[in-house]
Amino acid sequence: MDSKQLEECISARSHLLWEREGRPAGQESEYLERARAEIEEALRLALQGDETNFVPPRFAISMRPVRHPE
Repeated sequence: MDSKQLEECISARSHLLWEREGRPAGQESEYLERARAEIEEALRLALQGDETNFVPPRFAISMRPVRHPE
């Protein structure tokens, strides 16, 4: 995952969290930090080999089909 993909993933996760919690105004930075922490933790677990709790961020965010680069 490159840095652009990571930032897109964090942004999408942040938006999902914000929507789930009623779209409160003025808390954009808090939601971005929460999303960043969640995704970084999931990636850390995956890199350590603890994949039992790992859900790839793309799949945790959306049920849309994902095209992977070849």
